[in-house]
Amino acid sequence: MREVNRSLVLALVKEGGPVSRASIARSTTLAKPTVSAIVDELIADGLVRELGPGSTAVSGGRPPILLEFNARSQLVVGAHIGARRTTVAIGDAAGEEIARREFPTPTALAAGTGPSGGTSSAGGAAPVGLTGVSPVDALRMVAAEARAAIQSTALPTARLAAVGAVLPGLTDFHTGVCLLAPNLGWRDVPVRDILAAELGAPVYVHNAGQAAAVAENLEGAGGRVGDLALLYAGTGLSAGVLSDGRVFHGVGGTAGEIGHNAVPGNEEPCNCGKVGCLETVASGPAIVRAVRRALAAGETSSLAALETFDARDVTAAARAGDALAASAIAEVGAHLGLAASWLINAYNPAVVVVGGGLAPIGDLLLDPLRAAVARHALAPALRGVEIRASVLGPDAEVRGAVLLALQHSETYYRVVFRA
Repeated sequence: MREVNRSLVLALVKEGGPVSRASIARSTTLAKPTVSAIVDELIADGLVRELGPGSTAVSGGRPPILLEFNARSQLVVGAHIGARRTTVAIGDAAGEEIARREFPTPTALAAGTGPSGGTSSAGGAAPVGLTGVSPVDALRMVAAEARAAIQSTALPTARLAAVGAVLPGLTDFHTGVCLLAPNLGWRDVPVRDILAAELGAPVYVHNAGQAAAVAENLEGAGGRVGDLALLYAGTGLSAGVLSDGRVFHGVGGTAGEIGHNAVPGNEEPCNCGKVGCLETVASGPAIVRAVRRALAAGETSSLAALETFDARDVTAAARAGDALAASAIAEVGAHLGLAASWLINAYNPAVVVVGGGLAPIGDLLLDPLRAAVARHALAPALRGVEIRASVLGPDAEVRGAVLLALQHSETYYRVVFRA
């Protein structure tokens, strides 16, 4: 009970400060001596500090001593290990980012190849970064960058309370293991254990879709709705689902891997080792493949003059009036709409956010996506659903990593979301 009371008092100071001991007692119905004892303990722990006297009440008497939350009393690390670049952000206990470092992602892939001998960037080019690096060494590099980022804040490393690690692949939240990240060349990597040993703090592992869903819900397009689904479309395709504000993990921690559902008639090999997965026709590389198929069939496009191109080049061509490029994007948009309809029918969210590397394409992608949703989703499930583009863009994953680490570091009995 004492821990619950402590959490309640700390929450009131954090959310309602500056606040006095007396007002906390009135808000909680806790006895004034109990509140004073808890506040003194929080001050001693560095979580709360006194600001000085406030205004005297109309009834007279001594002015109350106001309290505020000390946001720099704790630090969290958010690390987004992307297919191309890794971002490490340091946040304080209020979620404010106070330091950031970015660097090319070290992968276990050989230079220029994907996990099945193909290419593996968001649009179809070779991975950019340090290649042929073991997962253990890669995670040690991430930890070293995190330590350097903390050092740049001039705050003690001992204040590190939690680490959020976000990866582009299948992750088991319960064990902290990256089960499969084809675009990193990782399989069965104990991310949690490695980073915890390096940084000396609890580590919580999520996939990119889950982290982006949390960030978009709390700070972006979601608007803090209780039920949200995020389609994370880039190199691959996954989804993050929030139910009543909480990340839905599933029993094995792999919920949301919608990209590996089979599409009837699709024979495209997938990096997961199977054939016909949705992400082979609804991703950045799928846009490139659609263009190459059309060019091979004799269609004309400005892209034919390019030896190599990625989804960004296709988007630029479409915006310049290239009909083939626009058609390829629309084809992928329709497949993403099919994926969104599955999410809508299965989970009945209030909002579907389209995030990941393809989200900046905008209406060229979203218009055919919305049309496909209208064709495939059940009318009762579709009623009231809004489909929105990501607001946070490339910051969504690392902000989600920070927010998830922050949430896990808190002991409140009241939380906005629970992963």
